[in-house]
Amino acid sequence: MQKLQALLHFTLLAFTCAAAQQTTHHGQIPVAPPRHSGTSLTVVVTDENNVVVPDALVGLTDNTQPEALQIHTDAAGRGFFYNLTSEHVYTLSIEKGNFYALTQPDVHITGAQTMELTLSHVQELKETVNVTASRQDIDPAQTANTRSLGTPEIINIPYPTSRDIRNLLTYLPQVVQDSTGQVHVAGAATYETTDVLDGFEITSPVSGIFAMRFSADAAREVSVQTSRVSTQFGKESGGIIDFSTGMGDDHFRFDATNFIPSWQHYRGLNFDKWVPRATFSGPIVKGKVWFFDSADAEYDSNIFKGLPPGNDRDPFLRGSNLAKVQINLRSTDILSFGLLNNTQDEDRQGLSITNPASATVKRDFSAYLADIKELHYFSGGALLETGFAWNGFNDRYSPQGGSPFVITPNTDQGNYFESFNGTSRRAQGIANLSLRPLGMKGRHEVRLGTEIDQINFTQLYNDQPFSLLRANGTLYRSSVLPAHTFLNRNNLETSGYIEDRWSPFNRMIIEPGVRFDWDEIVRRPLFSPRIAGTYMLGNTKLSAGIGVYYERTHLDYIGRALTGPRLDFYFDNSGTVQLGAPLVTNFFVNEALLHEPRFVNWSLAAEHRFPWQIFGGVEYLKKSGTQGFIFQNLNTSSILSGNYELTNTRVDHYQSMQFSVRKHFAGDYNLFVSYARSYAHSNAVIDYSLNNPIFSPQMGGPLPWDVPNRFLSWGWFPTPFRPLDFVYSVDYHSGFPWTAVSQNQQIVGAADSHRFPAYAALNPGLELRFTFRGYALALRGIAENVTDRKNPFFVVNNVDASNFGQFGGFSGRAFTARIRFLGRK
Repeated sequence: MQKLQALLHFTLLAFTCAAAQQTTHHGQIPVAPPRHSGTSLTVVVTDENNVVVPDALVGLTDNTQPEALQIHTDAAGRGFFYNLTSEHVYTLSIEKGNFYALTQPDVHITGAQTMELTLSHVQELKETVNVTASRQDIDPAQTANTRSLGTPEIINIPYPTSRDIRNLLTYLPQVVQDSTGQVHVAGAATYETTDVLDGFEITSPVSGIFAMRFSADAAREVSVQTSRVSTQFGKESGGIIDFSTGMGDDHFRFDATNFIPSWQHYRGLNFDKWVPRATFSGPIVKGKVWFFDSADAEYDSNIFKGLPPGNDRDPFLRGSNLAKVQINLRSTDILSFGLLNNTQDEDRQGLSITNPASATVKRDFSAYLADIKELHYFSGGALLETGFAWNGFNDRYSPQGGSPFVITPNTDQGNYFESFNGTSRRAQGIANLSLRPLGMKGRHEVRLGTEIDQINFTQLYNDQPFSLLRANGTLYRSSVLPAHTFLNRNNLETSGYIEDRWSPFNRMIIEPGVRFDWDEIVRRPLFSPRIAGTYMLGNTKLSAGIGVYYERTHLDYIGRALTGPRLDFYFDNSGTVQLGAPLVTNFFVNEALLHEPRFVNWSLAAEHRFPWQIFGGVEYLKKSGTQGFIFQNLNTSSILSGNYELTNTRVDHYQSMQFSVRKHFAGDYNLFVSYARSYAHSNAVIDYSLNNPIFSPQMGGPLPWDVPNRFLSWGWFPTPFRPLDFVYSVDYHSGFPWTAVSQNQQIVGAADSHRFPAYAALNPGLELRFTFRGYALALRGIAENVTDRKNPFFVVNNVDASNFGQFGGFSGRAFTARIRFLGRK
């Protein structure tokens, strides 16, 4: 069945490609002759590496007329102007976000003319002083609710721990970050979001978390789509986090960041951290072959204040390297390769005031992504993208020793009870075909494609018995897990899509599409129809859309169902007499009964361009989820044990209203402000697991990442003391919910009925750019959380603990410095 599914997908694509294929030529990107007689102009827009630039805004102004003709380039980077006057002189302009604007004056057009123009990506160090970034105007061609951060934002927004680009994502509206560093998009769990790097998925196949790391300096653009998402993307309800990284051009470039280590004064002078980053790019063969390499490393001593000397440090070592090569085989074919490697080592993961050094684990993590992609241009205007990638993760942890693990209301004792060794791999193949635009009651841009993913994971657990004590020190429960558990599982995912971007007239776009998904675990064909549209009403853009989104089979739930059983021995108040036979807890799944979680998402939005280049927007989003995965206890007679079956009984609700204002100033300075009011609730918020069960019935309530109120602002401005710039960021949101439990691991009150204090951080700073012996440098100083607000990340949630409700893990005021070497001026 799996082979038949794959054969059908690629056979369909092959027939479509054969229908679109025409004779290609060498030299420039081939362009078929226009089908209109008279004077016309065909514009082909590419970047520095001859890769086409879609959705660029092209304006053509007749010097005798005040108004400009405007079009957007199609998927092949082409735009067309017809019925022009040959005697007139025109000015041509091209703009696209994260590119430098291009203006071509004195354009004379005779007959059917073709112009191929190059847009250059925004660079931190400009090569010429007379270039400016494209205006951040309203994009009428963008149907999805997309928020993007380009090179200027990535460089200039001050955010804590800037070595981790995940921390930058929180400065996009509707993205929040939990205490583990994982991000949640539009009220969704982390595994309900797809993370994409240069067109390939990098989400962990089993846990669904965003685990891969790469240098923040490698990122050229980060975008998040929360609604009206193209049918090209599926398997998620939360949205898409899409990273685009750089590529070399015909100029050698080198930059380095934070190449000087830092120190701190706590119990004497101590090493703090060293987090160097370096990027090198340039030509291998000018005009044909380029390379790009970006590496970063981190060594952090992680000193925890309040812990005893010798047991107050958690050394952490991490490194990553992203290497890419692009080869322009001919004008019609571009081949690119990429290799991303990650390695990470932590000596005392989990160290805190309630989890001493002896109870932590030693953790090692490594990952890689190897990919190859080919772009082929057809002379008729079609574009075919094919690619293949291998993605692997290796994760293991082990306790500090072999002493029995004991849980008390106040702290953990002994050594952790479990060691783990897990691997997961994903092989993914993609093919996307954009057809030549068709003229039939308007303009149609049809796109279709397919994706196949083969996933395998293995997990090995070694467990020891552990105990739970009462507040008076007597034994309450002793738990025994299987000594050795080995899991090995595969899954094949296939998908296909087709969508049509139809523009019945210049001011309107309607984008219908349908997506098909199937996998070998649930084995049910899934069809996801979606439709979105935009309409320009003067300076106002109206957007709306509705669609069905199916999530992928979350393999972490499947893995839990393959472990167990767990035996719990209970004791009397003296802690010496066992109370009856042990209670047995099992997790299991009947895959034949499973359905994929299903969401219906719809949204409305309006954007308006006010005077003085101020842009405001409002967006309403509602998501209704059914058939969500959740474990339910079939043994209703006891909450202390039972048979937990994986079911489709979870129902989620999310809605939000978001307001935003942005302003672009001369000199490429920016200001952004947003506020969102949201609601993220579910009928099942207790996430049962075998290692750390909650002995209470399933409950509804707010999701653990629910933040009803969220305010964001960031920007950078010149100061009177040039070349000194002022930068800042503000992040405020409601505190996350948390649940109180008793010493028996039973929920007290309602689930997620308590909240952390509201989180607030103001991060102002100054940056000085200067030249030293012909080299450009930038020195920045930031006061992170300048108000010294106590933002906790941990709470003692055991009502029987003497310090119940005590918050910890505060992030107070910190002063950080960043120095960047930008290369020769």
